[in-house]
Amino acid sequence: MRAQISLDLLFAFVLVTLTVLNLIYLSNSEIAHAESFDVMAKVRVFSAEIVDHTAKLYAVGEGYSLKEEPPQIEGAEFNITFNGAENKIIVNVTVSGKSYWVVKNSTVPIANASIVVESNDTFWIKTVKVGDMLYANITSSDSN
Repeated sequence: MRAQISLDLLFAFVLVTLTVLNLIYLSNSEIAHAESFDVMAKVRVFSAEIVDHTAKLYAVGEGYSLKEEPPQIEGAEFNITFNGAENKIIVNVTVSGKSYWVVKNSTVPIANASIVVESNDTFWIKTVKVGDMLYANITSSDSN
């Protein structure tokens, strides 16, 4: 009789342990998805801001510049590319080995340029005149 109670208790303990482990796994999985979603949302908003600020700066005219700062994401490396040939602005962010890409069409002519910045860095969006055409360009803060 005593062995039966001990075996039942052991079986119940194993079931409770498995249930708790599954709940922990589920919660960790949901936290990882939420963190990934948070990073992607910040990258999308950031890329939309770059497109918007580029258009506003272009509308102001030649010789103006705007200082930008990427969102604060721990351990993030931002690769921002202005592709003048396809008129696209590409934002690639790498966080803990994961890459997040956002490609947006530019509403104004842009020059070919690419920079790499981290969360605490700054960079500049400028208007430059090449020949008779006005372009928006991107440069790192140390080349300003």
